[in-house]
Amino acid sequence: MKLPTSILTKIITFFEWVLAIIIIMAVMAEGTMLIMELYTYISDWQIAEKFQTFLSNALLYIIGLEVALMLIKRDAILIIDIMIYAVARKIIIQNVSVWEILIGVIAIILLYFLKNYGVKKQSS
Repeated sequence: MKLPTSILTKIITFFEWVLAIIIIMAVMAEGTMLIMELYTYISDWQIAEKFQTFLSNALLYIIGLEVALMLIKRDAILIIDIMIYAVARKIIIQNVSVWEILIGVIAIILLYFLKNYGVKKQSS
């Protein structure tokens, strides 16, 4: 028995929505815990030592929300946004060499250029 393509598409879309909702709920729960951790860092005067961990988690949650948004909206520009955030997170969080930072910055510039001039012109 073969299912029609429209039924399969509806089933896949439903599961994408469910996955997006799960991601959003997980990010909200983790974000709440992140705010509580930030308060602890500030009250214990550890913000300088823990800032990199805080920023790493915050950027990871932003990427998670962008993935959820991509599952819901299905927009090509959102894929580029996710890539920009991922490269920026790698540059900021990990201890990388100057050359890796330069390559990351060039990648962000190219992705930004593609987002603003490449994708919009193509979809118009």
